[in-house]
Amino acid sequence: MERVMPQASPAHDDPSSLQAAGRKAMQLSDLCVIRPLPGEVIAEIDPVLTDLLRIAEDRARAHAAARLARCSWAPRQAVRLLAFGPLDIARPILERSMALDERDLIALADLGHDHRMALVGRIRLSAPVTAAMARHRERDCLMALAAHEGAVLGESSAGDFIAIARSHEQLQDVLAGRGDLSAGFVRSLHAIAADRVRSILVERYPDLADIAAPEAEGMDIAVDPDADRDADAVTRQLLAERALTTADVLRAARNGRAEIADHAIARLTGIEAPDWRQAMRRSPLRACLLAARAMAMTPSEAADLIDAMAESGRAHALAPDALDRARADIYGDFSRDDARRALHRMGAGGSIH
Repeated sequence: MERVMPQASPAHDDPSSLQAAGRKAMQLSDLCVIRPLPGEVIAEIDPVLTDLLRIAEDRARAHAAARLARCSWAPRQAVRLLAFGPLDIARPILERSMALDERDLIALADLGHDHRMALVGRIRLSAPVTAAMARHRERDCLMALAAHEGAVLGESSAGDFIAIARSHEQLQDVLAGRGDLSAGFVRSLHAIAADRVRSILVERYPDLADIAAPEAEGMDIAVDPDADRDADAVTRQLLAERALTTADVLRAARNGRAEIADHAIARLTGIEAPDWRQAMRRSPLRACLLAARAMAMTPSEAADLIDAMAESGRAHALAPDALDRARADIYGDFSRDDARRALHRMGAGGSIH
């Protein structure tokens, strides 16, 4: 879409002609806002006012912007010229004008950070406009959008919000408190959120059983001290011989050899076994998927790991479609290193209990 920008005043324009143009532009702007005008009248005023604004002084343009921003029937061509002008003039148009359409707002969202923050002042922001603003991944803008009750946070913008929310717990909080996010958005947020925030999501979105299940109480992990010592020694030796693989993890999990599975996962992800168990206590599904991603398991192997853990009573059984969504969220949002770090955060404190 072509952006309308104010044109420079011709070199031969003298100050008196600029002032005259400005006075006429202000008068026409004042006329427009007295009362709603018929469409044919606005159509006649629009090109005249636009031409005057192109050569008027900034003071007159600012006056026109302040006046025209308040009426939905304002001349569109004139409003667009002001909107794509300097921000100190355009601000009231960006914040309030209903004469701008969605395409205008999306184009304006790409002009710069200050323009995006001015757009946050609008009463309503559609999902496409919000997505256009969010894709720049600016923390203050994302926080403002998340807190904006009139901004629609569509699923197309989820990836941009999640990319920043992963290391921004305050943004997680604000997003979790909205209550109007799509199911896909919620699952993506749940996958990266702190435990406290995930609990909020479970309360806010009770219909999403696949995110509620990992938060269920219980899931005690009994450890046989002798078996645990043997598992520690065996996996340590295998790792030293470079013979420890994800196949060992799956084999142990399928055969109910919990201690072997725990120590094998711990070795392959660089976490302590007690910390791995702590992560499992907090969320078996998330811990297993993060571990699978960190160990470079294929998505199919990750599902096998969840199924094996569920069969042995160490994880919650999920319907195939719910498991597919949860797995896709983790594998889509986390690199191997990100997954490893997230798993370590989940298990923090387990090794000192």
